[in-house]
Amino acid sequence: MHTPQPVLATPSYVPRVKFVNFEVPLYRTPEQAACPYCETGVTTEVTFRVGAYAWLMCLVFVLCGLVLGCCLIPFFVNHFKDAYHTCPRCHRVLHVQKRSCCS
Repeated sequence: MHTPQPVLATPSYVPRVKFVNFEVPLYRTPEQAACPYCETGVTTEVTFRVGAYAWLMCLVFVLCGLVLGCCLIPFFVNHFKDAYHTCPRCHRVLHVQKRSCCS
């Protein structure tokens, strides 16, 4: 008698390799990058949001005696805020450049 040989089926799902480009560091200006989510080359959109550094500088301004509204400067100046790089196509965050005391 002949025994049937098992047939190996190829998997229907082939995992895709995600491409992430770390050759150019993302700082505080829009940069060319490869989005790992939509897998396209894009120029990032940068938005600034208040982070820990802005709150720390506000506290420093209060301790220095700038209490008549001047302590709120870090909340209105982008230099003190964190920079969020997002993809203009899928609107996902690609990188966050956080401000720190050393930079």
